Amino acid sequence: MKKAALVAALCSISIAACLGGQSGPPVKAPKISEGRATMAKIGGRPLPVFEFSARADDMDNKITGARVFVSITRDLYKKGAESIELVEPKTLEGEYVANVGQVRATVDPAKEEALATYLNGDDAKVAFQVEVDWKTPEGTEVTKTRSIVFASDHSTIASAGLAKEIK
Repeated sequence: MKKAALVAALCSISIAACLGGQSGPPVKAPKISEGRATMAKIGGRPLPVFEFSARADDMDNKITGARVFVSITRDLYKKGAESIELVEPKTLEGEYVANVGQVRATVDPAKEEALATYLNGDDAKVAFQVEVDWKTPEGTEVTKTRSIVFASDHSTIASAGLAKEIK
């Protein structure tokens, strides 16, 4: 009798777990890494056109939109209790390029003259963050994911080196 009661209890627990649990693999948000702020060059000569980019692994999700937030204030970012925030960020429209797994935003001097002039200066320092909108392959709900903050200076911008990750 005790064995029958134990088996019945275990069966009801396992049925409840199956009905109330998630089906399929857990959903993972896109992973954003390897941020860069770079200066365009033609024939080895620099141009006042800049690009912010980051590697974006979509983790089998569909990326539907992208933005890059840029701060050039004296204090580029501030550390809060739970996160790091940019100070007075400017929003640039980004583009997700799926075949290279990258989010890019361009600073065109014709449209963003002050920002391009600043980034071209020897004392340029910048912090930026990438944000993507995404949804699961079968889903319709759009979710936003932000990267960590990246920081770069003039020499890193000119050499197209990786920006420093601020954690």
